[in-house]
Amino acid sequence: MDTVTDRRIGERLRSAARIEPDRYPRLKVIGAAWAEAASAKLNATYASELKIEFADLSNFVFDAKAMEQAETQIALTVRSPKWRETVLVAGGPLFVDTVAEAAFGGDGRNKPELGRPLTSVGKFFADNALRAFVDTGNAVFGDIAPMQMAPDRLVTEEIGPKLDALLLKDARQFVEFRFEVSIGRCLAALRIAVPEAVLSLHKRALAVIPDAGPSIVDESWTKDLEAGFQKADMRVSALLAEHPTTLGEVACFQVGQTLSLNVTMESLLVLECEGQRLFRGHMGRSRDSYMVRIEESVDPTEEFIDDILSD
Repeated sequence: MDTVTDRRIGERLRSAARIEPDRYPRLKVIGAAWAEAASAKLNATYASELKIEFADLSNFVFDAKAMEQAETQIALTVRSPKWRETVLVAGGPLFVDTVAEAAFGGDGRNKPELGRPLTSVGKFFADNALRAFVDTGNAVFGDIAPMQMAPDRLVTEEIGPKLDALLLKDARQFVEFRFEVSIGRCLAALRIAVPEAVLSLHKRALAVIPDAGPSIVDESWTKDLEAGFQKADMRVSALLAEHPTTLGEVACFQVGQTLSLNVTMESLLVLECEGQRLFRGHMGRSRDSYMVRIEESVDPTEEFIDDILSD
């Protein structure tokens, strides 16, 4: 494959993974729910109430110098067995002091000074707060997919360079959720950067805002409707192979002609229902009938990438 084709495929894959927040309204719903859930979790143990509000979200490309310029005070890297990318949870100036103020029962009357060195006690409460956002994040994303996010490393010094060394070179495009954390005059910013590659797997769910209204549908009618759908006639097809050809070759097909397929008896067939690929299986025989034994389900994401690479 030449360099031009490689570059074209790479561009198409990156384009498919891009997330423009304005086109996915459910992201803002998740941000608001995230703020509410984190607030409830933290205030259940804090002596004074900490106010957490969802501010906005936007695209974010990681840059070590930008992290330093934003005066990031503390950061937590987050990993998941579901994907190879890293989530970043970062507290801005005064984040540690704001969280500690609420934990100790303060009222935030006196705004803390910028640039004060972090204490071990402050780091402890800030670390717990960041972990609370990770935990509640798993819950708010639960209706879309099991994220299984888990805290990895806490960074409090030379944050930009250290994160730069930890992040993959090809996984630095994020959707950034921004929150405001406050108590009295203590106000701090919190940023949670979720990789675009992670969210792109769930574009369909993120593009729709779920209806939170109460159901007015008769349950018995719903069950009857579901039972009726289950009895609907559907066509299931088993495809042994697909053979690329041209219109001219098709026009020359004749009865008795033999086509050579690049498959064997051990190749997997594809089971389709109304044009939707569902499973792959092996072909077999029982007496005078041919059979298909289902071996695996079809992954839509894998199929999408295969289609791109086959172009």
